[in-house]
Amino acid sequence: MNNFQQIIGIEVHVVVNAKTKMFSHSKSCHYDQINENVSAFDVAMPGLLPTVNQYVVEKAICLAKKLNMSISDELIFDRKNYFYLDLPKGFQITQKFCPIGINGYLEIKNEKNELKKILIKEIHIEEDTAKQINFDNKIMLDYNRSGMPLIEIVSDCNISSSYEAVQYLTKLKQILNFTEISDAKMEDGSLRADINLSVKLYGTKALGTRVEIKNLNSFLNIKKAIEYEFEQHVSSLLLDKPIIQATKKWDEKLNKTIFMREKTGEKEYHYIPEPNIPTIKLTKEFINKAINSIRFDRDKIEKDLYQNNVDCKISEILLNNFDLFKIFYYVANKINDYKLATTWIVIELVGLLKKDNFPIKNFSKAKIDQIIIMLKFLKEGKINNKHGKKIIVEIHKTNASVEHIIDKFNFKQITDEKTLNSLLMQIISSNPKLINEHDTRPEKVEKMIIGKLMEMTKGQANPVLSMSLLKNILKK
Repeated sequence: MNNFQQIIGIEVHVVVNAKTKMFSHSKSCHYDQINENVSAFDVAMPGLLPTVNQYVVEKAICLAKKLNMSISDELIFDRKNYFYLDLPKGFQITQKFCPIGINGYLEIKNEKNELKKILIKEIHIEEDTAKQINFDNKIMLDYNRSGMPLIEIVSDCNISSSYEAVQYLTKLKQILNFTEISDAKMEDGSLRADINLSVKLYGTKALGTRVEIKNLNSFLNIKKAIEYEFEQHVSSLLLDKPIIQATKKWDEKLNKTIFMREKTGEKEYHYIPEPNIPTIKLTKEFINKAINSIRFDRDKIEKDLYQNNVDCKISEILLNNFDLFKIFYYVANKINDYKLATTWIVIELVGLLKKDNFPIKNFSKAKIDQIIIMLKFLKEGKINNKHGKKIIVEIHKTNASVEHIIDKFNFKQITDEKTLNSLLMQIISSNPKLINEHDTRPEKVEKMIIGKLMEMTKGQANPVLSMSLLKNILKK
């Protein structure tokens, strides 16, 4: 197996999170009811003209910038002509001859933890087709998807393994999230990847026969499909069997690629310039304004998390969950404490919401602000961790303020020094044997006394102040 080299290229289609479709004013949303968002243009009624979605153009420019690409100063569209059930016009409006971004790269780490540049040929803007649904042995069409805005990202064929493919797609998905281009969820169809794979002997120039793999719905299945198809190619080459140029799909139940159709050559789509959309000049001001609209820089954030000593696994969770990251980052900067934000947002809050199957993106800003108040109280010693866990549950389940919850459960800390001194003296006088051990194991004795104090006050004694007072008493 080590004598053979994989040559992998990936075509990614991502649905832009625009409110309307690419060339019509219909709502663009893949969560709505079937055929709910359909205009006359979407089903190719005659006499209607396309209008370009400016927001999508701006987002494509942002992506080109993050992928280190040359950005075109002209917006030109073409017609890709073919006839199929899901294409009501008989052509797709796309960019063939003048993509909005060309010649870029994305840097990943390979299996050896070495930096590698995955080359990206181009990105271009286009419209989606209708969605085919198999129902009662019939093919039904959902035109909600017809005309939804897409950006296609075409890599070069310098991906060398399933590991590199997944690393590339993972980082690409993070960039799509952090530039707020798309939620890029494979399970919802807002990110779709087609794998092109061929195999050749190391040292030879001639490429092997290429196979395309479609219908991949997760990064795990992409990894499995590449590894399975690689083994099939190597086996065929060793047995001197011909490899058929074909389109295949991944069967998740059988864990294997399944032949769909033979590819006898490149299809002729008879591209022509789109006559209803004249060339649009993109000024430097327009391009720069689009680039400056990027709120989050994924690479800078990764560096920021590292500099603030956020654990690598926590960083990975945050980079892969943009909704969680936005809450974490907001809280961490409000309290100026990344460690505390990690504990209470990434661990406590996520765990709490997971139990209730409650999406993090639906957690309101008002409740997040209450958590910030709670964490400030925690830092000031007004409440303790035990109180914090109860408070965060109440914040989630009710709309109550932190102050109301503290009053309701009588969580106010005892901070009166006379009261605390009196309670500590009671514990000390009642535990002479324990006090006699202070010289040999001071830390353990002090913790045990504070534990008894907490038990006596039901956790209301201020722990920091109590420890300070105890040390002063034991010095005398």
